[in-house]
Amino acid sequence: MKNIIEKAKQYKKKVAGGYLSITQDDINSKITGDKIYVSTKIDGIFNVLHFDGEKSVLINGNGVVIDNIALLEDASKALNDLNIKSITVAGELHIANELQRCRVSEVVTALASSPDKLLFSVFDILDINNEEYIQEDYEKVIEKIANIFNNSTLINPVSVRTVNSKEVMSIYEEIVVANGEEGLVIRIQGMPIIYKAKPLHTLDLAIIGFTEGEENKVRELLLGLLNEEKQYIQVGRVGTGLSEELKSELFKKLDQNKINSSYFEADKRRVAFAMVKPTIVIEVSINELTVENSKGFIKNQLLSYDETKGYEFVSSTNGTSLVHPVFKRVRDDKSINLHDIRYKQITDIVYIDNTGQLSKKDLPKSEIIFREVYTKATKGKTNVQKFIVWKTNKENIDNKYPAYVMNYTNFSPSRLEPLKKDVRVSSSKVQILELLEVFKTKNIKKGWNLV
Repeated sequence: MKNIIEKAKQYKKKVAGGYLSITQDDINSKITGDKIYVSTKIDGIFNVLHFDGEKSVLINGNGVVIDNIALLEDASKALNDLNIKSITVAGELHIANELQRCRVSEVVTALASSPDKLLFSVFDILDINNEEYIQEDYEKVIEKIANIFNNSTLINPVSVRTVNSKEVMSIYEEIVVANGEEGLVIRIQGMPIIYKAKPLHTLDLAIIGFTEGEENKVRELLLGLLNEEKQYIQVGRVGTGLSEELKSELFKKLDQNKINSSYFEADKRRVAFAMVKPTIVIEVSINELTVENSKGFIKNQLLSYDETKGYEFVSSTNGTSLVHPVFKRVRDDKSINLHDIRYKQITDIVYIDNTGQLSKKDLPKSEIIFREVYTKATKGKTNVQKFIVWKTNKENIDNKYPAYVMNYTNFSPSRLEPLKKDVRVSSSKVQILELLEVFKTKNIKKGWNLV
């Protein structure tokens, strides 16, 4: 069973890495060829079904095994009738809904309370009778699945149309635009990439931090949503779509709302976001939400918030990544509450399994490897500069953590903005200590005394 669980995980990573999200506008320019396989994207939960010659089980992308629902008995009977010794297939666990499309949240509910409603639509074969199944023509793969599960009422192949590229747009308009389905899965004969054509989603999100680009203009916004425990889940960031005028406007508002926090996040330049009081809600459009990539399941940070203490790390949890986020507008009609910025906006679209999430107490403690404080008296007031470098000891457990962090603090009571901070992160001890020396050389001049 351990080998099958690992196979399910690896296959899921492979599939996740092979998908490319596109919108309706991309179909005519990116989909070309005379043999295109088009199927309706099912809003379900990915699983691998494995039959060992006696019984069938389902294994999801997290390695969780299900072995006691009706469709598994149906699968075992159909496979026994064909004298198949073993088989492993991949598909989507979902429910049939004649009035509207299936939602992933409905599948989760059905698993817990009414598993007899569940169906399994197969889209690929991994192996048959302990031999890897390889077939280049996807139409033949679907035919094979149909023949194997011909006597099953709860398991079937995904419905696939074989068309030329000129017909794909009309199928999208029929299935997605007119019928309201989630999207299309598009395969091109002879190409390894699988396209997912879906409408854009929009989310209402709180701004919880920002970085500065040009002087007095925001560069990027850090975004969060509220869960039922009123904790913030940091779900992503956005910089695309902001006009120059709005960048200045937002900077003025956010700069006034900066708040000290023990939690920090860095942008791609390794510059720390300035954390802010959550007061502004914005609308962001996205192509898709992904829950894993080629490295495994995506992690989001769960944060507590207090107006005095700011944001504090609570745990690292399975989460999602925003694909191609674009700023749309400030939502002046929305506020910071459990409805307007609810995390359920995410879980209504994708299924996120938080089994086995890491909490703060599960993570190793950080280790301070350098600390120096300097002071300088000016006109009866004391100026302070502090340098701290620490090793997180968490980088091998959660890839959201850097290996090394340097924190620089500069306090001058007579300055218009008394407290200034800067943070740098690195995977290399040598590099972080080199950065430290750069900061010390630049800022520690004559008159400063080591405490």
